[in-house]
Amino acid sequence: MKRIFALPALLSAAVFAGPLTWDKLVESAKNDPRYEAAQKRSEATSGERNTKLWDKLELRYQLDGFSFAKHDFELRMTPKTFGESSADKERADAVRNYEKARFGVERSLLLYDRYERGVRYVMRKKINEINKQLLQVNTDRIEVLHLKSGSATFNAEDLMSTLEKSASIKAELLSDSTALRDAELKMKIWVPDFDGVELDSTFLPTMEELAQNLSNGVEVNENFPLVAMARGKRDSEVAQAKQDVSKGRDYISHIGIGYSLQIESLMEKYKTLDASDVFGTGQYRDYVEDFKTKTGCATAVNCVETADFLVPDKDSRKTADKFFVNLAFRLPFFDSGKDSDLKLQVAKLDAESDYLADVRDINQKVARLTEEVLALIGQWKVQKEFVEQVGASGFMEQFARNAGSDPLLLLRAKESALESDMKAVKLEYDIFARYLELLNYAGILARENSVNHLREALK
Repeated sequence: MKRIFALPALLSAAVFAGPLTWDKLVESAKNDPRYEAAQKRSEATSGERNTKLWDKLELRYQLDGFSFAKHDFELRMTPKTFGESSADKERADAVRNYEKARFGVERSLLLYDRYERGVRYVMRKKINEINKQLLQVNTDRIEVLHLKSGSATFNAEDLMSTLEKSASIKAELLSDSTALRDAELKMKIWVPDFDGVELDSTFLPTMEELAQNLSNGVEVNENFPLVAMARGKRDSEVAQAKQDVSKGRDYISHIGIGYSLQIESLMEKYKTLDASDVFGTGQYRDYVEDFKTKTGCATAVNCVETADFLVPDKDSRKTADKFFVNLAFRLPFFDSGKDSDLKLQVAKLDAESDYLADVRDINQKVARLTEEVLALIGQWKVQKEFVEQVGASGFMEQFARNAGSDPLLLLRAKESALESDMKAVKLEYDIFARYLELLNYAGILARENSVNHLREALK
């Protein structure tokens, strides 16, 4: 019964899966775990940073004597050093900008993988179609050569070369099918459920559009995510250096306010008592019997003896005197701040040097890719012009008249046109490969809410 119910479920899943389109392929980047991780990291640093009022806050306790009669409580604060707050804010802003740019770079890389795989699939499909036509041309040539095997113009080497070329084309067709299948398996990782692939070449920009968009070159600016990430790294390193320097400005070590508690019921001290203290209305008359025992005096009359007793100690302090303040200052008069200032200057110069090196590297790569794309487009135009010339009906009729309607020459002309078409398609793939790399550097692929980055790029 389980198998009976499982079959309709599988069939319904296949029905509703639908074909893979460019829109689905591009949209799948948002479901990638790397996209989600980069987005969470960017969101975690995008919020406002809590203001830190002090560097450290402590509650201190001191027991004065094991009689547990005296207790000192102190709330001690270590204030932030001079300049630390502004350095912390600069560091937080730099990290926020860096993570935002890093998220853009990560999103660009994810879309680059998908566009590159889609372009490869479309181009390989075009190559596969041309290889099929080339195989048919070679098959026709083999038939013609077989028919001419008894004539004086027959050349066995031509037949052997054609058979070798046919085998080579069949190997290319096998490689095409393998590459297409591998591309589909790769895209199934990104879009698990689809029935067939509908990635058409009309989604891609034409060579004329690319040439027009790149004719004025590409200017590297701070909107490039890679440049923004390099800038965020520079600012973060400078802010870190400022934080390190500010730690040496701890002129106030700590500020504390405390309360000294004395429990009178537990407070006792040794005191020397005389007769007036214990006899009559004396303050310590509770010790009269002990005093008599130690001194031998029965009354205060003519008694000059004294004795030491452990008696209660009264806390006679005012309430205000029970509180205390604790301050500690560092004396910087003999410290030299030149080393810290020098370290800060060196850190700024190093960070700026690294930033300029990154920008220069991006500029060089963008300029090189732009130049290569335009040069390849020029080669593509030459190949396409030849294909159009060969494919023109007037040219073929003229060639047929000049060749005396020789089928081998006609097949060679058709093969030549197909080979030129093949070169043009391979040039297209090389152009799009470099164009995608250029869009990745320029951060075009990092744009959100874009339907077709390839056509909307550089506008």
